[in-house]
Amino acid sequence: MLDQLGSWVLDQQLPLLPSDSVIRRAYEDGAYHRAEYPYASTQTAPGHASLTTGATPAVHGIVANAVYDPELGARKTVDDRKHAVIGNEDRFVSPSQLRSETVADVLHRESDGKARIVGISIKGRSAVLPVGQKPGIAVFYDAVAHAMTTSKYYAPKGRLPEWLRDFRRANPVEPLLQTWEPADAGKLQEHLGPDASPGEMYPAFPHDPRDAPNPWYAFSGTPEASEYLIAAAYAVVKAEQMGVDDVPDFLMVGVSGTDIVGHIWGVRSWEYADNLRRIDRALTHFVRLLEARGPVAFVLTGDHGVAELPERARAGGRKGGRVRSEALTAAAENAADAALGKGDWIAGYVSPLFTYTAAGKAHHHELTKALRKAMPDVEGVKTVYDARNPELRSSNNDLERLVGASLPDDPPGDLYVVTEPGWFDALSEQGGTNHGTPWDYDRGVPVLMWGAAIERRTSKEVQDVLRVAPTLAALLNVPAPADAPENPLPGVMRLPD
Repeated sequence: MLDQLGSWVLDQQLPLLPSDSVIRRAYEDGAYHRAEYPYASTQTAPGHASLTTGATPAVHGIVANAVYDPELGARKTVDDRKHAVIGNEDRFVSPSQLRSETVADVLHRESDGKARIVGISIKGRSAVLPVGQKPGIAVFYDAVAHAMTTSKYYAPKGRLPEWLRDFRRANPVEPLLQTWEPADAGKLQEHLGPDASPGEMYPAFPHDPRDAPNPWYAFSGTPEASEYLIAAAYAVVKAEQMGVDDVPDFLMVGVSGTDIVGHIWGVRSWEYADNLRRIDRALTHFVRLLEARGPVAFVLTGDHGVAELPERARAGGRKGGRVRSEALTAAAENAADAALGKGDWIAGYVSPLFTYTAAGKAHHHELTKALRKAMPDVEGVKTVYDARNPELRSSNNDLERLVGASLPDDPPGDLYVVTEPGWFDALSEQGGTNHGTPWDYDRGVPVLMWGAAIERRTSKEVQDVLRVAPTLAALLNVPAPADAPENPLPGVMRLPD
């Protein structure tokens, strides 16, 4: 899975990939579909959960990357405050908030626990959520541990598996903290124009993570991190002997670098293009190694798209901008005071949800009515919705249905914020871009499939991305998850028993 790979992004980047690229091979010779997420909260955690449960956030319960917590402020969806990360006792990771079974859960059950199931990514949520409640292991990078690791949910005794210990010893991160230079500046100049563009968070090439306040954290946004991730993925394939017996195995590789680089420099940047070329080169080698081991099927997609940098959008005559959380909170607090009197009504905001205090919840209807009237006056805000209104899911309005599909009956907040097209929640005062909206550029992603049991197919119509889950199930020869659609995407042939 390539994080932040929207359909429009792939269209833009394909000409920059070499002819022997695995991504181009999949696009030109495999099954290729344009698909859309049928909900509004297009963030990483909901996307990864939806792809293998086949359900919307209203069902699987993962509404956003983080939710408001009275003590922590923003609390990550996979932070259960219980299962500590090995090597970082202040961080916690588990899939405990996920309410729907995944394809991996079904595979575990149908194989009587014999299938090898692994999720691996730079981000914790990207490794954990796709493999569900009963995986073999989820592995991710931690900047405090300075390495790939896991949590005590998967290793209750606090001991890493032998293959991971061996990989860490053989592949320390520190030598990978290197200056990043583009591999083909001339080609990037030809296709994308000048290196530095308004709105990018950092200057032009070169970039050195060692110059960052925390080099171990900055490492996540370099091509070396993605190459390190893919090397770790092959290490577990070899160590666990995945794909060499009659029991199908499931490996989910979440390439986070595309998202991190995209947020900082935008997807029309030299950095995004150079990073994707290096990821594609590593994936091409990885795929060839796996194909040499025996029959294997691949599904490549994105967890969401992204908006272009507002500066680029406005230069092209399109609208766009960044909505500051401070401006949103101030406007909400002022509107609440005007409607209810001076008081403590708003507990906090973590995109896309405002959470009310106990006093605010006691006046939910009146407070929500006031905010629905006032918040669209904030520049970049289109509208807000009552997050506790179940009628949104069955509305005749497309936008309301998308928002409703993002919210379970007990949402982790009270008011859902929708920005105008081209606008998004600001990540930094320095610039950059984001996703998380219901607009087409955030919901549309490519789905590419090739390998065993895949035939050449394309779709004229846009597909429902939730069909990826039954597609994976068909390739693994197991039933689809309980909350997923029944039919796989076109191009998949169920393997014989």
